Amino acid sequence: MPTAREKPLPRYRSKSEIIGFHKMIMTLLKAMPTQLIHKKLVTLIEQKVPNAPEGLATALADHVLTRAGGPFEFETEDERDIAIEFTPADIETIEADVRAFVKTEVPPLVTKIIDDAARTILKSLNRDWPEQREWELLTREGFCERLEERWGPAFDILRMMYTISHEIGAMVQRRRRRSRGKRNRVLNDTIMHLHVRACQVVAEILCLIENGFADGAMARWRTLHEITIVAAVISRFGEDLAVRYRAHEAIEAKRAMDRYRTSHAMLGLASPTKKEIAEVERGYAAALTQYGDRFGSEYGWAGHHLDRKKPRFIDLEEAAGKLEMRAHYGMASYNVHASPKGIAMRLGLIREPGQPTGLAGASNIGFVDPAQNSAFDLTLVTSLILQSANLDDMIQLKILVLLRNKIMGKLQAADRRIMKEHRALFHATEQP
Repeated sequence: MPTAREKPLPRYRSKSEIIGFHKMIMTLLKAMPTQLIHKKLVTLIEQKVPNAPEGLATALADHVLTRAGGPFEFETEDERDIAIEFTPADIETIEADVRAFVKTEVPPLVTKIIDDAARTILKSLNRDWPEQREWELLTREGFCERLEERWGPAFDILRMMYTISHEIGAMVQRRRRRSRGKRNRVLNDTIMHLHVRACQVVAEILCLIENGFADGAMARWRTLHEITIVAAVISRFGEDLAVRYRAHEAIEAKRAMDRYRTSHAMLGLASPTKKEIAEVERGYAAALTQYGDRFGSEYGWAGHHLDRKKPRFIDLEEAAGKLEMRAHYGMASYNVHASPKGIAMRLGLIREPGQPTGLAGASNIGFVDPAQNSAFDLTLVTSLILQSANLDDMIQLKILVLLRNKIMGKLQAADRRIMKEHRALFHATEQP
């Protein structure tokens, strides 16, 4: 079986062919008004000279449109002189016909050409796709094998941490289901749900880094970090803040309802019923009545405990003792929002002169930050569900800490190796 590098690409319709098709159609469209004028001239000449010799009208129309200059001569057995006068009204009629044709006939004709061409090309693409797909799968397989060979030891640590954290979460859930304790029930349930979300996000991060998407992994770490910070703040302040956090769903429901009501008609979607609107608005009003107006802001659930009118995420980070992650959080935001910095700063690109400045697919670099950040936050959010002094819990948490401390060295070793390989290849290609 040939390797991905050995297998040639199937013959796909190339960009140059599509550009050639475009030029051909544009040439035809530009010629249409001239052809129409020619047809109108022929008709007009035949009307003005009813008994004109055969071919005269066409030849004279050709002469007029080519701007040949000089007298027009047409050999015929009939040696009579024929005088034809084109009046301003004749010219205006032809121009009006051409304008009407361009306005009414060309747009649907262009639409038909585009539709027919797209269907024809798509048929060709569909026919070639199985071979193209096989080539892409082989290419992806080879890339992932090389990626795993370089980064696998580091990725394995995060995989282990995910599995351990997932199992700890399942164990804690089983333990709480058997418990009859009623203290801090909302707090425990909330932290547990946030931990479940965190585990899922880590699984997504693993999927992204295993397939070469460092920037996507960093964007997902941003979500993991937000989950971890929220969980840490709620854990710090306890049951009352957990209750407020869960009650804040009424605020978010109102915001979601308002956004939907402004856009559903444009999307052709059904309007919410009066009952649904009233229910959401009652919940919103009740939440503000109970917790005050500042409860209505984005992080209003934390306003009372943080003593902020409109808390920001940075206030949550400060309360969680994680302000040192501001720079990493900002860097991750570049991969979430459509900022100009998101164009310039790509983890999956080597920023050197002469190197590509855009990345449209996978890359084999840039995994240090998303992987190590994920390891730290996964350890923290998992520690929040282990509140007992149980020796087994302490041992499991210590294992996570040891793995977290180990991953940095593995990530840096892989990064150094691949950068060394890159420099060697870069210098080799520069040699004459």
